[in-house]
Amino acid sequence: MPSHQLRDTATQQFLARDLADYPAAEAALDRLHDELERDLAANGEGTGRIRLRLDAEKVTAGLTEAGGYHLLVLGVDDHAGPPPAL
Repeated sequence: MPSHQLRDTATQQFLARDLADYPAAEAALDRLHDELERDLAANGEGTGRIRLRLDAEKVTAGLTEAGGYHLLVLGVDDHAGPPPAL
């Protein structure tokens, strides 16, 4: 049975594993985004320039298949206009 996982593209660190399907991976991305913004706010840190690229991967019988990536832009409401280019 396939599962999904999220991995930080830069560090290769797993952020979520054994997710039932792609909608579960999207929900995990939403939770990660909210947790990061809360943690940064609790530390009094601004978030206007933080961008994270996360890989969404499908795992079937131990083989990993790229499922695309998501770019989390934290604190996007802190400035006007589109997020800064990567």
